[in-house]
Amino acid sequence: MPTRRGWALLGARAVTGVFGIAAVVVVVGAAAFVPWPTVTATPPATVVSPNPTEQQRVCPGPLLGLAADAGAATTASSFGSESASYGSDSGAGVATVTDLAAPDNASGGRDGTPLLLSVPVAENASRPPLMGGSQSQTAQQETIAGLAVAACGEAAADSWLVAGSTDIGRTSLVLLSNPTTVAATVDLTVYGESGAVEAPGATGILVQPGSQRVVPLAGLAPNLKSPVVRVSTRGGQVVASLEQSIVRGLEPGGVELVGITAPPSVEQVVSGFIVVARAADPALSNDTGYSDDQPGLRLLAPGGEPATATVSVAGEGGAVGTSLEVSLAPGIVTEVPLSSLATGTYTVRVTADQPVVAAARSSVVGAGGKDFGWFVSSGALIGDAFLGVASGPSPVMHLSNPTSMDQRLILTPEDGQPVEVVVAAGKSVSQPVRPVTRYTLAGAAGVVVSVGYQGDGQLSSFAVLPAGPLAAPITVYAETARRLAEGLSLPDDDRDPGRRNDSSFVMGTRDDSQG
Repeated sequence: MPTRRGWALLGARAVTGVFGIAAVVVVVGAAAFVPWPTVTATPPATVVSPNPTEQQRVCPGPLLGLAADAGAATTASSFGSESASYGSDSGAGVATVTDLAAPDNASGGRDGTPLLLSVPVAENASRPPLMGGSQSQTAQQETIAGLAVAACGEAAADSWLVAGSTDIGRTSLVLLSNPTTVAATVDLTVYGESGAVEAPGATGILVQPGSQRVVPLAGLAPNLKSPVVRVSTRGGQVVASLEQSIVRGLEPGGVELVGITAPPSVEQVVSGFIVVARAADPALSNDTGYSDDQPGLRLLAPGGEPATATVSVAGEGGAVGTSLEVSLAPGIVTEVPLSSLATGTYTVRVTADQPVVAAARSSVVGAGGKDFGWFVSSGALIGDAFLGVASGPSPVMHLSNPTSMDQRLILTPEDGQPVEVVVAAGKSVSQPVRPVTRYTLAGAAGVVVSVGYQGDGQLSSFAVLPAGPLAAPITVYAETARRLAEGLSLPDDDRDPGRRNDSSFVMGTRDDSQG
């Protein structure tokens, strides 16, 4: 049993311990308010300005038809040559024009192939050279007739085609042109009026560098009235387009070559939608009243949520339009009839609570035959633009201003006087242009532009798309620079930004404008 002296020693030790703990707490607490010495080390780094790559556009090439022989029903052959108009604002113009290989076109050696247009970019350029072009072809075959005009497009890793049909009497071909020096592996996702289509053979389509592949859409998704196709690539990038032709009964009902539409967005604008006076043929309508012989708008909400879209149609020059609200199920293509529109040219604006893609369709009948045209939605231009207007009947430039400020543009032909075009806020105007002529459009930032063609039994259009950006400077840190200089692969942390845990990584942006 502890003695009185033992209890005293034990108490003294306890008091000493309490004071010791209190002293530690006071010291630690004081340390929180006393500035600690800091050491800052900036990791060695250097800013690298990538060598600018040349700007490229691809004209999709001549129209194609499928063989009538059942034994070779998927074999494509051209039946004439297209006419292209292209150029650049650089001193050298279009430096090189190269024919792409067309292994899927049995008559490519005779009629020509897709054209690759290239313009070099000067070092330290603040912007890429302005360049552009378009092509046209008039078909007069037994089963394919009409006018098809298309823009020469820029390669992309992800794009959307809102057009076509694989219903009876309709033929749709997806054209995939790879202008890069790297093989492109392409996946096609096809949506229809019943949702996404399970399409064997739609993935892993190999497009060799400098070549074009032709994919019959009916081989992937037959009996679709309203397809929408997403084109995704790995490796190289491609320029995607879609050729559609129609046979109504025993007569050709037109042909069109359609470029990509604007990517999914909650706002879409279709500029220069031409409606020609004619009544839809009831014999061509199905039991729901749908007919591709009447004006219509094709919409898709590709996300996982339903969407509500407001469609506003306003005419150029005071033509009366319409407005309506549409409910869109996710992943299901919806056709909105616009048959109530009077003859005229319109701007179609779509505002939705979920991202959508959109394009409009119209048709014409004349003494020269029947034809139809697709009018894709497109993004607003981000600055000045250059365009080549291909041959065709009565080309007209359509300019829509979705902004809240008036826009003043200067349209200058290569061999003529500049013309001022004023587009009031929220309005649209048209300006006649000359075929086979190149134009510079200054002050076009924020404006949506297209060029439409209309003649006797002929109808077509193409959108003037904003150009992709140049490469931006990249900050390269020491470890990454050493590995790159020695030809070593980057560690996983450098490749995946979500796994970076030190200062040895690359910061900056890559150039998505080229392959």
